[in-house]
Amino acid sequence: MRRTMFLRGASALTLVMTMATGALAQTKPSRDGPVEVEEIIVTGSFIRGTPEDASLPVDVIGAEDLQKQGSPSTVELLKALPVSNGVLGDTNQFDSRAQGSEGSGSVNLRGLGSQRTLVLLNGRRLAINPLAAAGAGIVDTNILPTAAIGRIEVLKDGAAATYGSDAIAGVVNFITKKNFNGLEAGADYRYIDGSKGDYGLNVTYGKVWDNANLLASVGWQHRSKLSVGDRDWANKSYLSNPEAGWSAAGNPSTFVPAAASTTGFRDPACAPLGGTPGFSGITPICLWHYTPFDNLVEKQDAIQAYAEVNADLSAKTKFHAEVLYSHTDVPDWNTSPSYAALAVPTAEASAAPTLAGRYYVPANNPGLIAFMAANPTITTTSLVTGAQTTVPSSILLGGAIVAANRPYGLGGNPAFGYGASIGARAYDAFRVSGDLSGEFDNGIGWDIALTYSQEVGIRTGYDTLVNRFELALRGLGGPRCDTDAATPGIQGVPGVNGCLFYNPFANAIPGNVMTGQANAAFNPALANSEEVTRWFFQKLSTKQASRLFVGEAVLNGKTNITLPGGDIAWAAGAQYRRTYFKSDYNDISNAAINPCVNTPDYGVTTCTGSVRNGPFMFLGVGTEADKQNEVMAGFGELSLPITEAIQMQLAARYEDYGGQTGSTFNPKAAIRWQATPWLAFRASAGSTFRGPPDPQLVTSSITSLQSILGVFRAVDIYGNPALQPEKAKTYNAGALFKAGNFKASIDYFRFDFEKPIVAEPVAGMVAALYPNGAAGANNCGVAAYAALQARFTYSTSCNTISSIARLKTFYVNGPDIRNSGFDLAADYRFEGVLGGDLSIGANATYIQEYKVSAQTVEGVLVSPAFDAVGKLNYQTIAVPIPQWKGDVFAEWTMGPHNLRATVHYIDSYTDQRVAPFLTGAYKDSTGAPVTVSAGKKIDTQILTDLAYRVFLPWDTTLTAAITNVFDQEPSYARLDLGYDPFTGDPLGRTYKVGVRKKF
Repeated sequence: MRRTMFLRGASALTLVMTMATGALAQTKPSRDGPVEVEEIIVTGSFIRGTPEDASLPVDVIGAEDLQKQGSPSTVELLKALPVSNGVLGDTNQFDSRAQGSEGSGSVNLRGLGSQRTLVLLNGRRLAINPLAAAGAGIVDTNILPTAAIGRIEVLKDGAAATYGSDAIAGVVNFITKKNFNGLEAGADYRYIDGSKGDYGLNVTYGKVWDNANLLASVGWQHRSKLSVGDRDWANKSYLSNPEAGWSAAGNPSTFVPAAASTTGFRDPACAPLGGTPGFSGITPICLWHYTPFDNLVEKQDAIQAYAEVNADLSAKTKFHAEVLYSHTDVPDWNTSPSYAALAVPTAEASAAPTLAGRYYVPANNPGLIAFMAANPTITTTSLVTGAQTTVPSSILLGGAIVAANRPYGLGGNPAFGYGASIGARAYDAFRVSGDLSGEFDNGIGWDIALTYSQEVGIRTGYDTLVNRFELALRGLGGPRCDTDAATPGIQGVPGVNGCLFYNPFANAIPGNVMTGQANAAFNPALANSEEVTRWFFQKLSTKQASRLFVGEAVLNGKTNITLPGGDIAWAAGAQYRRTYFKSDYNDISNAAINPCVNTPDYGVTTCTGSVRNGPFMFLGVGTEADKQNEVMAGFGELSLPITEAIQMQLAARYEDYGGQTGSTFNPKAAIRWQATPWLAFRASAGSTFRGPPDPQLVTSSITSLQSILGVFRAVDIYGNPALQPEKAKTYNAGALFKAGNFKASIDYFRFDFEKPIVAEPVAGMVAALYPNGAAGANNCGVAAYAALQARFTYSTSCNTISSIARLKTFYVNGPDIRNSGFDLAADYRFEGVLGGDLSIGANATYIQEYKVSAQTVEGVLVSPAFDAVGKLNYQTIAVPIPQWKGDVFAEWTMGPHNLRATVHYIDSYTDQRVAPFLTGAYKDSTGAPVTVSAGKKIDTQILTDLAYRVFLPWDTTLTAAITNVFDQEPSYARLDLGYDPFTGDPLGRTYKVGVRKKF
């Protein structure tokens, strides 16, 4: 039986027209085995009678297709799409474009940015994820009710003329099951080496009456933790992988005798504890591996509950309502035991005015006393010439300065059982939507809909309070030590009456908690207590919420004008959207309450140098925001059946944001020509746009962690109320072939961006000020670079690169981008092969160009024009862009059995950075330069999956799948986790089994 279903609905009247159709043949089990059911023809126009053939490139992925592929998770599915690059979903805390979004997912068509792909549920909008990518405007795909999804439509073309803002790169529409009847329960388990595995449960219930139907589902998924330490490829030695999670700011630390400030030495326990003795310039440091404290996969639990009802209120009036609730919990987000000391203590906490700005260890610190006793002599290095000298440790009788340090490193953090620092992420989403649709007596159709959705995200983490850490070094730490800012000096006696010392030396470390190496120099009496740690190691908490209300109405019908192919049809309507964004911070991380280093304990609110970065060593504080915006839109659409073989669609949309953002008008035209029974051509051209999301229009900032000259620094990304909508012109032209059992298509696409909304490029800003990296001349003090230099905060001076503490960046309307390439698809079905049918096929995307124009910051060229194709694009405005991405498959079906093999291909790409690959960029323990060239090329990735499905008696379906059959490691990249989480797969070979039972 054949039926045409018109996709009506959409975020905004917006879902006016995908002007696209596709066919999907589905099978389902019954008590007698699999039987064929109706073919679903998907269209995206509000115009009734829109032709079934696709005038725009749309892929349709049905629930049956997903089952035959082994029921991949939403993240796995979207990451594998040939048309998608740079997908969020796997842990990637070291890239600013993914930080803070653990537990959420995204889809990124064309690699143009997840915020430029409009994600819909049943054709209507969802609120954005307020935490992901610094509030860039990304929809969280992990909140979608996977158990209720019947098919997914992927429109691979700009669609603002029909869908409105955010549809620049295309649309992904998740559509729930229709006319589902009965009760179905499912369960699955996935075995992952080194992990307790992933598993899930789901229940779906449906009831169909004569004039109504009901669908309800509940799904639960669990992901188990997979530590970095569980994968050998992610744990390489320093000189084989120096940028994969190695830091010069560690514990054991580097010390400078207060009496001889031109010399320094590293704690001699560095190597015995598993660190790598090295040099930063001529400064002796202890390089340590921090990523083993992190996870490749975070423990995660997610639940989605969904229900919808459809009813015929009369012969011409229909009612639809749906409600969704989703909760995602990441309770144990792991990160380094503590962050690097980038900010420095103020005079109030210092032992003397001359020591302000330095972490000073006095001579009475028990750790220092024991260190001197155990090390009668020490080898110091001149910080001027690099010459080494052995001197008596009595040189430390005047105390020591701690440099290149953090409170806790190789030994773990005692506040967390000598392990990683543990934060959390949690997301709560709610959405309700309802619409009435019908037809007037004159044949004109109408549709009125209201949708409300929201997502609330909570993120927590920990960092060290600068002045409290200095007080603890002096023996004045802990909540029981009396400090009084109103009295000259600090009350309390070091080390007595509740005043506690923090010991910065390795004799406080039991051992390397990751490798199990014991510390022979450990003295339990000198260990740092949990009490003093929790006093200076404080919790930061952020709660952000986004809300969206949409009201829309549409009319559609036919005119009295007839063309050779039929009557001209039309649709017109209006939409109102209101968005809300709110961010809240706990007191210690609120810039309005604790703006300065010396605010929490001394009440100072006028910060030194007017820099209001808060009281923490590394992380910044946030400014609370409460932003609202409203958009008015109107659209129109025409369907022109010029002849029976030539169909044209025209659409246009006007949206008004008001205020500084202004308005935009976007037309689009699409045409399809059936040249022969087996050959058709299609083409489209239009303009599209995206308005700035509320989180990027605020004046506050978020803090990201980004590598600057090989060391992670704090990068503050500020919103910008002056942002304008980004715009693009989009073009598509293709051909479709169909002859017998053979189908194929080829499409050329092109996107010409104007003023895309981007964060200023960190790597380019650093390279402009320091063109020779850590060595040679720089542009500090040069008048033309003064404004750019002012973006940097230093602990000492601009000329001392290691003193860079943080960098200030903004969201801006950035450089123009041109993206073009080809989509290809083909499949053929052989009948009667081994008693069944054999289908083979391929899908691929070839990106011809991704050209980014030159960009300036503060009048300085920070990024010359470049082509991002085939590049890693680290710290640029582009995500990793392999030139080729695709898959081929072979699928055999016989009766109740289905066996499918899929081979995924990701082309090699290049790390475009220069600095990490310079000759002699790294130095060994003797100070000799070392060249490390591995990772310049991220190798081609070819992964093979196998999946088997069988219909069993009693309405039971069994699926089994092996992913990455040959257990291929992800291609090596010079990144913190040793691979590219936007593109690669860290799991290795996995085994998955699932069962579904229908009642």
